[in-house]
Amino acid sequence: MRAAALILLLPLVLLAACDGKASTAKYRARQAAVDPPKLWSIEVVPAQPGVVPVKLCADSRIQEGLSRPAVTAGPVACRPLGKAVVSGGVAIQRCELNGETWVTTASVRGDPARDFIAVQSAEPVSGDGGYSQTRRYQLVGGCPEGWDIGDSSNQKGERVKGQSGLLALVGG
Repeated sequence: MRAAALILLLPLVLLAACDGKASTAKYRARQAAVDPPKLWSIEVVPAQPGVVPVKLCADSRIQEGLSRPAVTAGPVACRPLGKAVVSGGVAIQRCELNGETWVTTASVRGDPARDFIAVQSAEPVSGDGGYSQTRRYQLVGGCPEGWDIGDSSNQKGERVKGQSGLLALVGG
């Protein structure tokens, strides 16, 4: 009796899975019509031996975040402490990561909609470590056929599904 019930339910489960794929495709099409994704080229400045520009397929939400430093330790992001202070075109933000307070700075020169340079740094208050990097972001055009928002290229130029192209710049 159970086998017969399972046989009757199997077609319904398969139809639901097909409908889920159709729903996802409809959502992506609507999203692309409202906020078309754009392809950005991102390179470290000055150029570093062995580090090539990466491409990132970004919607407006991702694009807005390109100029902000992203301090992480693996999958854990630095949690902002208070609001950023903006003075003279430089944004300064404190954040907490793994129990340690960090200070991040970011400044942007150029046209954030087409071609800009972002200078970013992050340093723990303890003074141990930290980083500073300058990146150039250039709008290339529309995303390649089949690319989704968040897809990027790696250091070999290969498409990486749903990961940040910024990680590829630092070997991630």
